[in-house]
Amino acid sequence: MGYVLNQLSNLPVDDNINFYIFVVNGQYHDPLYDVIQSNFVQIAREIGDNAVVAMGTDSKAFTTSVARKYLGDGNSDGSFTKILPALLITNDHPDDLKVDSLRLIVPLKHAENHFGNWHQFFDSLAQFVRGENDDFAKRFEDTGDLLDASNKVVMLQPNFFGLGLNINELLDRWWARKSDTG
Repeated sequence: MGYVLNQLSNLPVDDNINFYIFVVNGQYHDPLYDVIQSNFVQIAREIGDNAVVAMGTDSKAFTTSVARKYLGDGNSDGSFTKILPALLITNDHPDDLKVDSLRLIVPLKHAENHFGNWHQFFDSLAQFVRGENDDFAKRFEDTGDLLDASNKVVMLQPNFFGLGLNINELLDRWWARKSDTG
């Protein structure tokens, strides 16, 4: 499913959604953001009915609201904006956010390098959120902190900013969902 929202708070609650993918960009027009915009409908179709991809009608305001909600006030130094445009992937709706909610940031400027091309990137993302393949997460096992690793995927927690991706947690969640559905 895909949503273009005026505000993050307009995102409907649906208990059947397992992943939320937020397109975050900030205020500047960027060719990588154009890749997402031009493929938005196809991404929404491919991720299926149990995942949502969402972007804002005002990309700067939407990005700010997503960052505040999912990253808290840990971005006072502006380090988050250095990795934009990006996708923020989470397993929880903004109204159901927990301390242990997944917060996976994928900077688009390096996503193509991890997958070879955009087609492979989008296919792997869709397969991951549909619970069909964990290759998407495995490609980002080599991680670092947010300030010196904008080319890597980072898992962010509200109380400790920029530690790294917990691949085991991602895979555990993926396997648990796969076991529940099939």
